[in-house]
Amino acid sequence: MSQIELKDQKGSKLAILQALRVHGSMSRIDLTRLTGLSRATISISIGELMENGLVYETENRLVTKGRPATTLELVPHSRVILGADLDHKAWTLGAFDLLGNAVKVMKIPIHSFEPEHAFSTLSKEITSFSKSLDVSSVPLVGLGVPGLIDWKHRAIRSAADLGWQHVEVAELMEKAIGWPTVVVNRHRARGLAECRYGAGQPFRNMIYIGVGMGIAAGFFIDRQLMSGSMGGAGEIGHITIEPEGPLCPCGNQGCLQVLSAGPAIEQEFRKLVRTYEHTSPFADESMDLQFLKAHDVCELAEAGDDMAAMVVKKAASYLGIAMANMLNTFNPEAIILGGTIPNASRLFVDTATKTMRQRAMRPLSADTIVTTSQYMDIGGALGAANFAFDKNISLSFFN
Repeated sequence: MSQIELKDQKGSKLAILQALRVHGSMSRIDLTRLTGLSRATISISIGELMENGLVYETENRLVTKGRPATTLELVPHSRVILGADLDHKAWTLGAFDLLGNAVKVMKIPIHSFEPEHAFSTLSKEITSFSKSLDVSSVPLVGLGVPGLIDWKHRAIRSAADLGWQHVEVAELMEKAIGWPTVVVNRHRARGLAECRYGAGQPFRNMIYIGVGMGIAAGFFIDRQLMSGSMGGAGEIGHITIEPEGPLCPCGNQGCLQVLSAGPAIEQEFRKLVRTYEHTSPFADESMDLQFLKAHDVCELAEAGDDMAAMVVKKAASYLGIAMANMLNTFNPEAIILGGTIPNASRLFVDTATKTMRQRAMRPLSADTIVTTSQYMDIGGALGAANFAFDKNISLSFFN
């Protein structure tokens, strides 16, 4: 077989693997349509993938007008990919198979947000974590991290909330563990997990918005993450909502992040409590306001506290304005809200949705679905693992 023929055959198998990963199980006919490969090429490549234990045919036959067709699926637990997500002073490290099933997950606390400490803490655990698995690991790791990521997905250009600038993440990790490392914004990683395995599975075009200590979005076209020319597509936390609003760590005024994210909710509630000497019947009166977190305010609002509800509604309304603008611009099938704030407050989600529908073009907003994420702790790690494999998929990993 010539080098060209060998390359074409490898490319065909990779195309099939990727189609099954992104779009799920399907028939040979659907694979032919989706990949553009001939039926003969599909047949040969599927046979080799089945011999390697990566693909199998299900016994459930699809209902078709003509000849019954079996579906092709990836084999569960054939290989695992590692992904990690940094949030709440801890890494979530997970091993996931090609179908997105979690094989093993662990939490790794960090005690300093100095970048060298944060990444060395993770790298020290990865090797032993991989060796502890019963399934062979693909020698590759994806990391979901805060901030703006460079277009090569190797470094953090800026994470203003942590004071990080130009952190060469992939270089640090590859030197420590010897594996290729791919870096992605943690909210976009979580969005990818929702798109492929969670609340976004029914949709081909969707927006994921993560709201926690910061705000970022992922735009998904035909179930693929849109990165933008410099890797910054989805930095909606830094779109201007109030031109004369509070100063943002990025240097701008009135960014969505300083109006809707966790710190904004905490600061607004503290200010109102001190101004009006408000005592919540649902809060511990001995609670130090400096230790009050956004999820505490959300819980108070859900329990019926008027002042907490007012704060949550205000933050959510700003997000709703941004959602309306994105809906008019992008026209997605669905918007999925994730992160600590939407997951802690139905009031936040309902208020943001109501504002979006009021401010967006009615013909566009009427059919747009707004829902919340299904994945909590492992979504970022799962999405980062998937994103890394998308960027580095190779048959050499399966030899």
